[in-house]
Amino acid sequence: MRTVVTGGAGFIGSHLVERLLAQGHEVVCIERPGAGRGWLEGRRLDFHTCGLDDPGELKRVICRADVVYHLAALTEARHPDDCYRVNATGTANLLEAAAGCRCSPPRFVFMSSLAAVGPPRPGELLDSDSVPRPLSHYGRSKLHAEAMVHAYSDRVPAVICRFPALYGPRDRVVLKLFRMVAHGFALTIGPWERQVSLLHADDAVTGLLAAAARPAAIGRTYCLAHPEPTTWAGFVTAVARAVGRRPLRLALPVAGVRPVAAVMEGAAWLGRRAAVLNRDRVRELSQASWVCDPGAAIRELGFQPGIPLETGVGATASWLRRVQWI
Repeated sequence: MRTVVTGGAGFIGSHLVERLLAQGHEVVCIERPGAGRGWLEGRRLDFHTCGLDDPGELKRVICRADVVYHLAALTEARHPDDCYRVNATGTANLLEAAAGCRCSPPRFVFMSSLAAVGPPRPGELLDSDSVPRPLSHYGRSKLHAEAMVHAYSDRVPAVICRFPALYGPRDRVVLKLFRMVAHGFALTIGPWERQVSLLHADDAVTGLLAAAARPAAIGRTYCLAHPEPTTWAGFVTAVARAVGRRPLRLALPVAGVRPVAAVMEGAAWLGRRAAVLNRDRVRELSQASWVCDPGAAIRELGFQPGIPLETGVGATASWLRRVQWI
């Protein structure tokens, strides 16, 4: 089977590519111009750095594919327009290429985010029917991308998979938390008892593969997460056990962090780079809940997350030590 993965050199993309290769797929990876192979170095696959801007070139690359997994996205940007250009317009370009294939269009699996729908209302869980109210430019750009998927639904058979916070080997986002705890402290914005759905990278790949394999999934949107949510305090406790530390926990007040984030945005803009912390990120991090209901994915896709929090965090910590990241 010929399979295309955008963003295949990244965190989840590299795990997906490795699973596909192990299953005997012919894999084509699409990355941004100038990108290196990263975790895919030495793997036998077709690697293209054409980006997502040219539907004609994308059509040449993806035609004859059976499945396209669209994972490439911009999570941080110097200017909001960059998020929409990559996440929304790039998705539209890829769908246009798929729709224009002379042979049957490939199955299209789109990796979206809970950020596209925003946090749940008090007492509720996010699902495919939740009314979207994203809080950030990233979330709105992913929602726009989902709209592109729906707009092409009569020409490209597609599935939307919304993911929560992901963690596992190769992740550089949660790495910051592991490093803090390893040094004896942990910071958060707002209360530690904020609830969150999580998913290990291996389970995320399992979910993407299930979405591609089920014909009944076409036209559907699924939330994929471990069915047992946790709190940020619970996550830090698991990390602390895994690294063998008892960190000092510090909860930063939201009102005090907002002006700092604004200053960091300005400094990043002057330095022509994306801000590590911005006001959008503060809004998302300070929400009381980011919990979703994966029930539909479990019932309809046969999605069975097999990695509980303690096991996943422990395995991640072992990998981080092995590669000397902590």
